[in-house]
Amino acid sequence: MLVVGIAQIIVVILIFRWLLKKKTGEPFSKKAVAKYLIFGMLSALLTMLIQSIFSLERDTFFDLNPIVAGFVTALLTAALIEEVAKYILFRLALIKDKETFTWLDAIIVSIIVGAGFMIFENITKLVSGGANLLGAILPMHLLFQAVMGYYYGKARVTKKIKYDVLSLTIPIVLHTLFDMFLIGIMSILPPDRTIPEDYKTSLEQGEYIIPLFACSIVTTVVMFVMLIMSFKKISTWSKNGEKQDLLKEIPAEEKPAEEKPTTEE
Repeated sequence: MLVVGIAQIIVVILIFRWLLKKKTGEPFSKKAVAKYLIFGMLSALLTMLIQSIFSLERDTFFDLNPIVAGFVTALLTAALIEEVAKYILFRLALIKDKETFTWLDAIIVSIIVGAGFMIFENITKLVSGGANLLGAILPMHLLFQAVMGYYYGKARVTKKIKYDVLSLTIPIVLHTLFDMFLIGIMSILPPDRTIPEDYKTSLEQGEYIIPLFACSIVTTVVMFVMLIMSFKKISTWSKNGEKQDLLKEIPAEEKPAEEKPTTEE
């Protein structure tokens, strides 16, 4: 468990370091990067605070149909709270920000916030012994944040409110879909994750296990491909930095001085 937890943190840090190199123009200052990471960690702390206040148990809806139980549990205990918390702290991190000028910058900052969230979350899981191998292989929070940053940047460039809405709702939907099928399986299995012959749901709901496993595998593969494609898109976009749409005008004092043409007498 310790090795898995450490692996999760290492994977996130490696992706984070790769991502910083993709910023076009001047790199983010160390102060800005630290700020974005801290805001991400604060979003994880906010998530824990909200979860403790509402104290909704993970098995609250396990008496429902496994698919419904998986969907409602994933939405209410994880996706909604976590994505809203990250969205709030991501937006707060950009208030009066002087280093985020382009659409790509917004995506990178959003993913850095997600990295901060995951580092804090993984440390708490490491302490509590709740780390799992899937979390190390699939850092899905980074995908959700890439989507959030993409639509936030699109909202800033196009001035359309619908993209602001999508920057929050799409990550919530993706997060819910990623969790719901595994949680649906958990709702069927007893606490020791085995199904004895005399267990009541082995007959009543056992037919859901194979479809839920299949859906979980398909969803995981699809989102892994989406994660790879998003990183590939970021890399391509970074190489074409001169084509970036600006979120705001660069202050005159930060623009390179223009050379004045010389005239011959």
